[in-house]
Amino acid sequence: MTTQTDREAPRDNTHQWVPLNTWNQLAPRTYNRLVLCFEVDNDKQAAAIQHLKDSALRLGRNQPVLRSLLKVDAPIALIDVLAQHNVQVEVHDVREAFGKTYTHLKETGFPAATFVNPVVDVPAAGIAQALILRIYTVDGGLFLGIHLHHSIGDGKAIDDVISWLSAESRGDWYDKSAILSSPFYGCHYSKEKNTDGNLLDPDYISRRFPERKLLSPPVKTPVDGEWIGKIFIFKIATLNVIQSHLQQFGDLGRPSTSVVLMALLWAYTAKARAAVFEDPDANTAVLTPTQGEQTNGEAVHSKLFTVMDARKRVFNEDQARRYFGNAVEVALAKMPTANLLKSCGIATPIRLDVLAKNLGPIVCSIQDSIEAVDQDSVHERHKMYSCLPDPRNLVLDYFPDDTRAFVFNSWRYIGVNAGQEWDITGAGTVGYPDAIRRAGGKWNWPAAMFLPTRPGSEELEVMITIEEAAMELLLKDEGLMGLVVRVAT
Repeated sequence: MTTQTDREAPRDNTHQWVPLNTWNQLAPRTYNRLVLCFEVDNDKQAAAIQHLKDSALRLGRNQPVLRSLLKVDAPIALIDVLAQHNVQVEVHDVREAFGKTYTHLKETGFPAATFVNPVVDVPAAGIAQALILRIYTVDGGLFLGIHLHHSIGDGKAIDDVISWLSAESRGDWYDKSAILSSPFYGCHYSKEKNTDGNLLDPDYISRRFPERKLLSPPVKTPVDGEWIGKIFIFKIATLNVIQSHLQQFGDLGRPSTSVVLMALLWAYTAKARAAVFEDPDANTAVLTPTQGEQTNGEAVHSKLFTVMDARKRVFNEDQARRYFGNAVEVALAKMPTANLLKSCGIATPIRLDVLAKNLGPIVCSIQDSIEAVDQDSVHERHKMYSCLPDPRNLVLDYFPDDTRAFVFNSWRYIGVNAGQEWDITGAGTVGYPDAIRRAGGKWNWPAAMFLPTRPGSEELEVMITIEEAAMELLLKDEGLMGLVVRVAT
């Protein structure tokens, strides 16, 4: 059963379309798909649904940008600043589609595969709502889908929506001051040349900005592969021990737990994928170039793309807090693939000091790539982006059939910060969601994503999506699995 409420068609002759800012132009023209998991008894679900609808109505009144319409099927994406409608709220009964009770899903760790289902897909459209809220009900609980269109906001923007909507659910005050809509200037503009006079051709882009690729239209969507995702859970205490050992090697300082885990998973996923696609003995494989790869006699490299929030690199603290939109840049790390694989070739059970020493060069490569995304780098790229007549043609130089490329993204702190507790039923009982998951109709391309965990948790969750055959090897790898607490399946 599906019901839709608060959907009002905008009146004719009331549109005022203006271009979105440049960072928003580059974002995917699809919806972010994030669900929050709440335990709610069946006899309280009707009250919870009505309370969330009322909260969404107030949210739209207090944050008008979330009631906007978007036109995203042309080269330059537009926003209708005069649209008059409420935030769209839908209710979906997914008991049959999920086939599991809330209690069962909670006991099994809310497996990633549960939320890869056509019933939770939010199709893209030429004219799109800025925000769609969906309430998915099962026996014993509900999942609140917060679907913010990607062309109007990134992970930080989703976190803002969670802060505002959770405050509405509690009836608490929150900052409703005007948001900063653009980081540098009002909207996107384009011309045929970059600021240094060079034509914006693919070779120029690849030389100056190696993490990007300018495609020639029409841009074709790659064919989906046989991918699968699993959620791997690690003890933060174990990562802290590796951190401490890393401090003893070289000039690494004390890398964050996220960087430590990125280095570990980049190496082990590279090993599993190499064993499937290149050589069964991936630890000692003499790797050959992929089709079209030019090495000029040098070692074959693997690439790691790290998605980063660029706000604090170009804004002051107040601007970073108030800006609502996309502000994403990407750090690119490259290493000889053979070096990545060597870091996995150690005896089990793993000694953490030996592992830390092997991971040191990988950690250094990742940290260097992140530090390279500085204020000058962000400004230089933004100037280039603003010159694109069709921003949809500029993509990451990362494609799903490239088994030596991998992406890291992070939702680690989305929706679990101070002031983001919910009163789901309106009865005055507040709390955090049991889990937060990505939802969609199909698996993402090969990547890893840090997932949020409840405040005070001693664990860190990572959803890894790779080819099915590579996942089988990853789950059997004694080196990696010796560090994993459990896998949500």
